[in-house]
Amino acid sequence: MQSKENDMFGGLTDIPRLSSYEEALAHLNDVKPIAGTGKNAGIRPLCNTSTGRRKTQYFIRKKRHPAAASKQAIECVLYDTPVVTFIEDGTIYIDMSYPSNTTHSFVSEILREYGAHCFYGDSKTWLCCRGKAGQYVNSRYWWLPHGYGVTFKIIEPKSIIEPVHPRLMDRYKVNRSKANEIYAKYAAFTSHCVTLSKLVDPKQSYGKTINFFGAHDRLLLQTAEPNEEWSGAINAVFADAVVYVSSWDYKAHTALSTYTLTPKKVRQVILDKLKQEHAHEIFEVIKAKVGVYTTCLNEEYIR
Repeated sequence: MQSKENDMFGGLTDIPRLSSYEEALAHLNDVKPIAGTGKNAGIRPLCNTSTGRRKTQYFIRKKRHPAAASKQAIECVLYDTPVVTFIEDGTIYIDMSYPSNTTHSFVSEILREYGAHCFYGDSKTWLCCRGKAGQYVNSRYWWLPHGYGVTFKIIEPKSIIEPVHPRLMDRYKVNRSKANEIYAKYAAFTSHCVTLSKLVDPKQSYGKTINFFGAHDRLLLQTAEPNEEWSGAINAVFADAVVYVSSWDYKAHTALSTYTLTPKKVRQVILDKLKQEHAHEIFEVIKAKVGVYTTCLNEEYIR
């Protein structure tokens, strides 16, 4: 498991530029194993330079690859994880089991021939590579899901690679008409919460942990008039809606705490809760476009 970030933010050096199984195999054969009887004895460092050979956290080895019908493969390993693997069938396997800044830099350095740049975007890992005609202006972006591996095929040697089966992110678009139907069912409850929010002491609601729907039947929150089940749900809304701010009064040398509860925040909390609880009714799934960088859309409401 990768856990070290000593080479963060693109600071990796001495990493070889590899583009195919043949190149990786030649590099492997060119690297002398570490001699001696120590814990690193027999390891072939990935970095075949005088300083690079000391970086035994990066090494290269030959193994059969389970994701490619056990074909021979050359693995470029980072902290025990084969992050980039060149397989004898001509494919390249990128493993994102342990995403990190170091992992991204490792991928970028090895696949420089393809103009590769691996990076975080909206908390996801993306690989940007040259696109049509091998030009940066036509760069393509490929999503590398965390915890999984993606197999790439070589379209043009030392120029273009693309996933064999591109992974496309699900995005969730609000269906306005269906959403409004759901919101309307809770209109009385929402209005009641907004009215009470102007009367209660925010401090009394702050810090409470109450499940909004767990102990309250949906149908009981959809009635036109308040019922006994509303009380717990209202407390849950207020607990999430209170905004706490701490500051320091330098003149009085004392800490100041403010608690605010606004109708706008109350409405937003209720809408967010309804989006989570009725996600399958409110949202429509749309697939991201192939080869295009995509931001997340409403993913936080999907459970």
